[in-house]
Amino acid sequence: MELQYLHNKLLRFVEKIFSKSNFLTEFYIDIQERTVLEEFSQFDLNMNSKVLIMGCGSIPNTVISLARNKKWEIVSIDRDEIAVRNAEKIIDRYGLKNVIVKKADGMEVDLKGYNLIVVALGIEPKSRVLERISKDADSGTYILCRTAGAFSKIFGKENLKVNGLKMIKRYRRKDGTESIVFVKE
Repeated sequence: MELQYLHNKLLRFVEKIFSKSNFLTEFYIDIQERTVLEEFSQFDLNMNSKVLIMGCGSIPNTVISLARNKKWEIVSIDRDEIAVRNAEKIIDRYGLKNVIVKKADGMEVDLKGYNLIVVALGIEPKSRVLERISKDADSGTYILCRTAGAFSKIFGKENLKVNGLKMIKRYRRKDGTESIVFVKE
């Protein structure tokens, strides 16, 4: 798990640097958008759905891809104040009105009223966040949890078995990571 922590730290650092450049930000978002949209096509949510994304980072590529292509209300959080400020600037630059970005921690944010909760790859400690979701989210809420997938041989396998969350699908992304979809029982 130590390598996963270092990877996450490096990614946060790179995103903070890239977020200062419009070109690098757009490049970063554009190379991921198709993968994100394919990943989220498995959810048949209506246009009034509310989505929480935990761990938006300095370049909120998932948030932007979803907000540009879905009518969902998206609340995006990160516990890093600099990442939140960077993400807010990028969201404003794109003129997205269906997104709120806030500084918050996944262990403390209100989880009620969401149809889908996304747990980003860099969320730590992921198992504790999932345990909290299993206790505090509404029944029937979908949870999409990103994991190292093909890279778990390097980073180590995460224990994501949590009482109250039923795994319904695994989705292997083209970038080698994997999304595990749960539903809150």
